[in-house]
Amino acid sequence: EFLDQQPKLIPWPNGDQAFSQVENGENMAHPDSADLVIMNPPFTRSDLRHDQFSEEHETKLKDREKELFSKKPVHLSSNGNAFLILADYITKAESCTIAAVLPLVTATNASSLEIRKYLASRYHIETIVTSHDPDRIYFSENTSIGEMLIVCRRWANRRKRKPPTRVVNLATNPGTPARALSVAWAIEEGNLEKITFGTVQEWPETRIRDGNWGAVQFFSPYLCEKFDSLRDGRIFETVALDTIAVIGPNSVGTRTMFNRSSLPRVEGMTALYDHKTDVTQSMAAETDTHIAPKSGKERQAKNLWEQRGTLMLPTRLFLKTTRVLSVRLNTPALGSAWVPCKPKAAGMEAETLEKALCAYLNSSIGILASLGDRSNKKPTYPQFSMSDLSKIPVPDFTAIDGAADRLAEAYDAHAKDALLPLPRMNDCPTRRALDDAVVDALGVDAETVAAVRRSLAAEPSITARRYTGRPIE
Repeated sequence: EFLDQQPKLIPWPNGDQAFSQVENGENMAHPDSADLVIMNPPFTRSDLRHDQFSEEHETKLKDREKELFSKKPVHLSSNGNAFLILADYITKAESCTIAAVLPLVTATNASSLEIRKYLASRYHIETIVTSHDPDRIYFSENTSIGEMLIVCRRWANRRKRKPPTRVVNLATNPGTPARALSVAWAIEEGNLEKITFGTVQEWPETRIRDGNWGAVQFFSPYLCEKFDSLRDGRIFETVALDTIAVIGPNSVGTRTMFNRSSLPRVEGMTALYDHKTDVTQSMAAETDTHIAPKSGKERQAKNLWEQRGTLMLPTRLFLKTTRVLSVRLNTPALGSAWVPCKPKAAGMEAETLEKALCAYLNSSIGILASLGDRSNKKPTYPQFSMSDLSKIPVPDFTAIDGAADRLAEAYDAHAKDALLPLPRMNDCPTRRALDDAVVDALGVDAETVAAVRRSLAAEPSITARRYTGRPIE
């Protein structure tokens, strides 16, 4: 707003002068639009956004926001996308550049899909830089969330096709200015891989335009491409998980409506509350707590209890220690770190489909499917929203004859066999057996499955250490 109202750059005014400029801006000369906007905006909660202003001025600022952001892909519940719209607002219409530091989830979350499409429609998304260094997943100070650097250049020639987007995933995030300069030069000169700073991908304009910025999800370009092929049904025919199953209720409801109890209660209700990897080591699992409705919430709790299930999906994972990405309980229950997944596919037994899904999701291909579109606030500790879980690509069992039965047989054979933690998945006999079942049931190339397994086992987000290319011992 300050830049918009000043005829030239002057020292920031003091006292009431600043507010009078906001109020009377229409009477002032406007500066030239910017050729370049560089920003590292604060992404704070909405309720903190105007705390430094009086109630009177806060109202005026909010009214101005509504005007600027009308019909734009901005959620004013947070500061996030608003800064990108403001940057677009003050730049030249013909030729300009925006360079920004943004939360990494801007490239992955469903809630940011429209801002990705908006930017891609007006700019060439030239470069995206992310850090896959578990010690430094951010570029800013005073933060602990994953971030990305993005460079967008205005694209005025709509008849000319945009070049691909260069996506740089760093193995080591430089900690000093001198080191940062050397990485920047390596990116500019195109020799990043030669000096082992990171990987580079050319992500097609068609994907960027559609909001598919999935090249940031894995350090390995191979995994990024394989997930894209998996989601598009180019490895075998796939559907989104929510087309064949009902997912939920959300685990927040369990914590809100029920109290935990270490002793049995008259209601006889149980839940799989935690994801303790020293306890939950196989696909077959048991509930770990008793639960009872909270006082005054009996009706809501009863409605929630009626939605319980036996197949459970995780809501959060610490990938370094995780062994299983789906479990089946011996009795229907609710979850806290888990949510029920209830099959609804017609013409197939629910139990068979549950077992097939559990075996698939714990195979290497299933792990890729689960992690390929996750929210990357912290790559080593992803949290899965209901939207994330609903989009997981799973086999279209109605189109692949006998696949569900063969995967269900693999579940029966290995349900109680322990799985090794993900960093050791390449050495895990049970994981390899599930992979063999996927090869047999879905017709996937065995070498592809083995390569996916090896690549996942080396991913920094899974090992929680900087990429070395060597397996965990």
